[in-house]
Amino acid sequence: MNSILELKRTNQYSNWLRNFKVFLNGIEYEKIADDETIRYELEPGEYELYVKIDWCGSNRYQFTLHENEILQLECGCPIRGWKFLLQPFIMPYYIFFYPNKYLYIR
Repeated sequence: MNSILELKRTNQYSNWLRNFKVFLNGIEYEKIADDETIRYELEPGEYELYVKIDWCGSNRYQFTLHENEILQLECGCPIRGWKFLLQPFIMPYYIFFYPNKYLYIR
């Protein structure tokens, strides 16, 4: 039997109208919308997962799936709460210095 990867995107005002591209082992699989959960049925093995929006993205999350395992992960943007009020000042920081930390997977 195959293993399952569940990826849940958080519900956030930042980027809520835009979809994230989901990459598994460097291949774009699909897009995930705000507050959406997608499920992949995968063979056991080693994988690398990341998400992107425009030229910014997330950390590269490496994991090993075992037989019949269900792995649940979450993706989103760290700019929320009071940080959202400072978005015009925080965005250039991520875009120019840390484009692969604008989104996260955990």
